[in-house]
Amino acid sequence: MIVAFLQARTDSTRLPNKVLKPILGKPMIIHQLERTARSSKIDKLILLTSDEPNDDKLANIVKEHGFNLFRGSKDNVLERFYFCAKSLKLNSNDIIVRLTGDCPLHDSKIIDELIEAYQKSEVDYMANCVEPLYPDGLDAEVFSFRALEEAYNQATKTSQKEHVTPYIRESSNFISRDLEGDKIYPQWRLTVDEPSDFEVVEKIYQHFNHNKFDFKEMITFLEQHPEIIAINSTINRNEGYLKSLKEDLKED
Repeated sequence: MIVAFLQARTDSTRLPNKVLKPILGKPMIIHQLERTARSSKIDKLILLTSDEPNDDKLANIVKEHGFNLFRGSKDNVLERFYFCAKSLKLNSNDIIVRLTGDCPLHDSKIIDELIEAYQKSEVDYMANCVEPLYPDGLDAEVFSFRALEEAYNQATKTSQKEHVTPYIRESSNFISRDLEGDKIYPQWRLTVDEPSDFEVVEKIYQHFNHNKFDFKEMITFLEQHPEIIAINSTINRNEGYLKSLKEDLKED
């Protein structure tokens, strides 16, 4: 089985309730779920959010739109992933795709490309974002349930629990590999953490006026409009993960 876990919460400090901000009259997170659901490889797609009351609205909206939902620990996202996987009774070699709810421009074809490469390789973990191939916002990771289970049982650091996969990548018990291919504007920022990020995403959606455009169409549009990419070009990639690494230092 191949399951995709899309993690999302509403209490972002930089852009609160960003996943529920409307684009073309629909919450941003629903656009991402609909785009992900077009995958030809994923058997089950689940939105994973916290069990905190402030995520009740997100949970209700996701269910109202017909998507699967699982709720768990707010800060220990690794536990949230593991408990959801256990509820599905996954086997050791079943495949988990990790996605984050700040990527409303993600393309199912990009996700399927990574899954297919993982299936053809004898590895435990593969990603297109550790060594980025694509713009920030097209990030995806794929790993086995066996790797997730060991990470849950062994991880101790804040970064490992909050970001799910660092233990897998750092452990000598697993084979990890970056997806290989031609890099396509990995310096571009198409994720949503800041108001300027949302402005970029909104302009793209407004141009197409639907959510069925693919990665190639989007790239062509942005090549013709470099002023859009310039809007958020000064923001650093992976600021959330870097913040968790600072918390690790406090624990040492």
